[in-house]
Amino acid sequence: MVALLLALALQATPAPSEIVADLPKDFLAEGVAWDASHSRFLLSSVREHRIASVDPSNGRARKFADAPGSVLGLHVDAATGTLWATWTRFGHGFDHNPASGVAAWSLRDGRSLGNWPLPDRDPRVNLGDLLIVDAHTLVASDSGTGAIWRFDMRTHEYAKVIAAGKFRSPQGLAPGRLPGTIYLADYPTGMWRVSLANGEAMQMKAPPGSELRGTRTPRILAITLGREDSIARVKRWREMPGEEPGLGTLTDDRFWFVVDDQWNEYDDDLQPKAGATLQSPKLRGLPLSELDARAASSQ
Repeated sequence: MVALLLALALQATPAPSEIVADLPKDFLAEGVAWDASHSRFLLSSVREHRIASVDPSNGRARKFADAPGSVLGLHVDAATGTLWATWTRFGHGFDHNPASGVAAWSLRDGRSLGNWPLPDRDPRVNLGDLLIVDAHTLVASDSGTGAIWRFDMRTHEYAKVIAAGKFRSPQGLAPGRLPGTIYLADYPTGMWRVSLANGEAMQMKAPPGSELRGTRTPRILAITLGREDSIARVKRWREMPGEEPGLGTLTDDRFWFVVDDQWNEYDDDLQPKAGATLQSPKLRGLPLSELDARAASSQ
């Protein structure tokens, strides 16, 4: 998965730069969120259909909440004390999925606040990342069909922003600088700006010599935006040969991400392959001080 985050509101940070979570090796972590109000990371599990809380000082993990399916993206809404997440019930081959949707829990005690399945019955549906864009609205990317959805947190109704097929593998989301827009990372085509009002999508061109698409060498990029949402600079922040970074989150001075989500170690039924080398989930934090002050986002 590709993570796309904007360095906006920053919060208190944990001290270590790498954390090994005290979780089973087959936890298969994907999403991570920083809960500043309780000084902990929240980590989603694809295989165990649950969310764990992780103490940043020692990696000790506790159960936060059960989920209706494999949990993918996470987003903390500090204003309401709510954790939002996307989930999918995967079928064989990840394209025979009976359901996908959005769910919410209280940050205070992990109590379920609701679960809302997506009305789309396409067996490829797979809501991956999500983003809260205002007090009533979140947006989710469907990496299975390529659609982008808006979800009303008051009425619990979905509305399609972009129909299936426009994108081949939409992944991470970030708020746009222009009101009513978001940035989207599409694995095979790169970075896009999307208007939530009419679904208009503009591909953002990378400077010569830069690559925004998924590549054989996983890496973390720092992207500096120029005027009128042009891309002024792309910096290779970290190259990660042999690893596959998952989704990420920001604290006050670091960008944290799942170091290796290990999807390639599992078969089409989410069972470990013969000879699979599994490891407990690991988080890595990259200091924002390493970046030029103009670098506004990371992919």
